[in-house]
Amino acid sequence: MKPKLLALVTAFVTTTTLAAQDTEWLRMWENAQKLKPARVTSVERIAPAGQAGIPFVLRGVVQDPSGKAAAGVEVFAYQTDTHGIYAPQGASDPWPLKGWAVTDAQGRFEFRTIRPAAYPSNTIPGHVHLTFKTTCCGRQVTEVMFDDDPLATREYRQRQASEVMFGKVTKRADGTQETSYTFTLKARGDF
Repeated sequence: MKPKLLALVTAFVTTTTLAAQDTEWLRMWENAQKLKPARVTSVERIAPAGQAGIPFVLRGVVQDPSGKAAAGVEVFAYQTDTHGIYAPQGASDPWPLKGWAVTDAQGRFEFRTIRPAAYPSNTIPGHVHLTFKTTCCGRQVTEVMFDDDPLATREYRQRQASEVMFGKVTKRADGTQETSYTFTLKARGDF
């Protein structure tokens, strides 16, 4: 195959594959939204109380594009378990560890959960996926990772700097870990 034709075929296959993945993710996201509880506050859970793992608290502050506190933003989060798995193969719910919160008047939210593990391949650090549903700026997605994860090398952080936020983890005497982030919304949503 000629180099130019090979490049075109590769680009088509890559684009088609990415589009299919995005469509699948969007379908899973939409299905998950149907499970949102009727009442959601600024402090909620992702992993149920008693879930195996290190107790973990993720705090955030959401700001609008001008830097002002963004109240009333719906935050959807999902993550892996202590083995780096979202759900057992064949599970009807692809994201059993998920939760929703709504930012308070100061733009704050908090999730109580467990520390997510890296994927079994051990190439991507543990992380939590977040989606912000706003009235000002559409729906926006991000991921948060943790500075103390051994897979979050300096090189990895540099490669991911524009897409992932890294937070400092504080370890408490009771075994609980916590981290916090400040999120500034973009003017336009991702989807």
